[in-house]
Amino acid sequence: MTDEAAQPVPPRTVDSTIAGLQDQIDQLTSTLEHHQRLFERLRAQGLLAAGEPDDERAS
Repeated sequence: MTDEAAQPVPPRTVDSTIAGLQDQIDQLTSTLEHHQRLFERLRAQGLLAAGEPDDERAS
């Protein structure tokens, strides 16, 4: 039985760092697109006022 925490971590390279960052960007973009669709549906149902969701916080 091996403990994953005890396994040595391979050294990071520029390419692996860039790939990791791109994965995070892709995940964030997907989440933002999902939230945008949710906001659009809520607005279409009249449950969310038109405009940006944080308009009230800007004042």
